[in-house]
Amino acid sequence: MARLIHLNGLSRVGKSTLARRYANEHPGTLALDLDVLAGLIGGWQENFFAALELARGHGRELATRHLRQGYDVILPQLVTVHDRDPDPAFEAAARAAGATYIEVALLVDDREHLRRVRDKRPINAVEARLQAMLEDPDSDLIDRIRGHLDEYLAKRPHAIRLDTTNIGEDESYARLLKALRIETSIPLHKAAFHGPHGRSHPLSAP
Repeated sequence: MARLIHLNGLSRVGKSTLARRYANEHPGTLALDLDVLAGLIGGWQENFFAALELARGHGRELATRHLRQGYDVILPQLVTVHDRDPDPAFEAAARAAGATYIEVALLVDDREHLRRVRDKRPINAVEARLQAMLEDPDSDLIDRIRGHLDEYLAKRPHAIRLDTTNIGEDESYARLLKALRIETSIPLHKAAFHGPHGRSHPLSAP
């Protein structure tokens, strides 16, 4: 059964990095980064959050189609009680597509999180805009997001909690795989990639 793996967590905690790595090592998986999608919508510079809401709708359709084809989707997206979308984490969409929904909350303590925010080097215009918002000395955005996320997760007892404090990308990724109960004993480059109907897929590693 296809799975929608939702990586939740604070901005700059490493959601997108882990999602891209997971997709790279699991051919056929769609790493659906809504921030990137929002950056393709005209006017995002003036109102990023409006663009993000549009991106959610497009992303939900894309995720549903991918899941129905039998492939996994990994969604690196902060979702809190502040989100007004009725299905911000695509949970209902995943179940409607006949897929399994898994939520993993990437956690980090306050001191470590602030260090990651300061050390982040944006790789595109969207990340640069978000970085500026997070680093604004006159804003309490980080504290508000943290509070909203804590409140959201308090109502999500089935979400997997994964503490990434004081560990690097490799260890965080290893813990994610363990949490998802992924078999990692077979090197990925030797594993055949088959489509949803058992046919060899063009993305198969040589």
